[in-house]
Amino acid sequence: MAVRDDNLLHLLLTFSASHRARLLNHPEPANRIATWVRDLFPRLRRALYDSTGPVSNSSLATAIMLASLEIISPNTFEVPISWQDHLAMARQMVISRGGPKSIHRKDKVGYFLSTWFAYLDVLGSLSGSKADKPLASSYWASSSSSSSSSSPGTDTPTQHLQDDFQIDCLLGFTSHCIAILARIAELAKECEPSRLDPLTGTVRTHWQPPPSVIDRAMLIRADLQRSRDCVYKACDHRSPSPQHHASSAGASGESAWDSLEIYATNEAFHWAGLIHLYRRCLNLPSHSPEVQTCVREIVGALYKVRRGSTAEACLLFPMFAAGCEMENERDRERLRARLRGVEGFGMMQVGRARRVLERVWGTGRAWEGLVGDEFFG
Repeated sequence: MAVRDDNLLHLLLTFSASHRARLLNHPEPANRIATWVRDLFPRLRRALYDSTGPVSNSSLATAIMLASLEIISPNTFEVPISWQDHLAMARQMVISRGGPKSIHRKDKVGYFLSTWFAYLDVLGSLSGSKADKPLASSYWASSSSSSSSSSPGTDTPTQHLQDDFQIDCLLGFTSHCIAILARIAELAKECEPSRLDPLTGTVRTHWQPPPSVIDRAMLIRADLQRSRDCVYKACDHRSPSPQHHASSAGASGESAWDSLEIYATNEAFHWAGLIHLYRRCLNLPSHSPEVQTCVREIVGALYKVRRGSTAEACLLFPMFAAGCEMENERDRERLRARLRGVEGFGMMQVGRARRVLERVWGTGRAWEGLVGDEFFG
C-alpha cells in the first residue's frame, strides 16, 4: 500500500525514523520528518471531508498509523495533535465506510485495518476517563464479519464461530474478546460519573452500582469466562509449515514457545478485562478475592512469556491492569523489571504507564485519578 501511496509511504518512513532514533538514543530527524509529512494532514482531511467517494484503505491506514505513532512517540510532529484526535478521525472513516460490519474476513486488507483500529479504539477507551467511548460494542460482535445465513462461496456460520474464538496474532487475543472489552469500556464509561469524584478523580469507595449495571456485568463476566475457555486455535499466520515440522529440534522448540506465549497472552487480556469489570463497574475493592485472583492469573501468564519476546511487547494492558492492584512488593518489583525491559523496545507509552504505576504504589490512589492522555496498550 505504501509503495502505491506517497502519504502512507512518507508516514511509514517517519514511523521508522522516529523509532530508530529512540532505539539508538539519537534525536529524531525533525527536518526530514517535517518534509515527509508536509502535505499529509491536508490530504487526509480532504479524503474524509471533501471526497465524494468512499474512504480508501490507504487513507484509513494513514489515520490509524498517525494515532499509533502519537501513542508510541508523542510530539513527533511540529504541531502537536493528540492520539485521541487522530483516532477520532479514523473512527469517522470507519463509520463512513459502513463500520466494521461491512468488513469480511476474506477482505484481508480491510480486516487487518479494522482489527488494528479495534485495538486502538477499545484499549484507548479503557485507558482512562479522558478517552472517548469506543464504537458501539455491537460493531465488534461475532456478526460483524458474517451474516446470519451463508450463501455459496461464503464461510459457514460454524466457520465464523471458530474464527471468532481464534487468537488473532495482531490483537494477541481472540476477536470475540475485543467485543467483550468494548462492552466493558461502555459500561465503565456509564459508571464513571457516579463512581469517580469529578474534581479529584478519586473513587467513591461507598458507591454501589445499580441492579441493572450488576446484571450486565454478570453477563459480561460469563462471556469472558466462555471466551477464555473456548479458544480453538492460534492464528493461522503462526502455524508452522510441514517443512518447519521437519526441521531441527531447536525450531520445533521455538514453535512450542510461540504457542505457549500466544495462549498466555490471550488469557492475560481476558483476566485484565475482568479486573476492569470488577473495579470500574462493580466497584469491588482492590483487596477483594475476585480482583486478587485476576492479578495472580496475570502474573502466572507472564511466567509463560519470554523476556524480550514479541509477546512481551504486547502485554502492557494486562501488566498495567494487574500492577495497579498488586499488593505483593515482590510481584511489584518483578513487574517493574519487566516494564523497564519493554521500554527498551522504543515505545514511550510503556514508560508513561510505569510512571503512573509508581504513583499508584506510592500514593495508594486509584489510577483513574492519576492519568492524563496515556494509552495502556
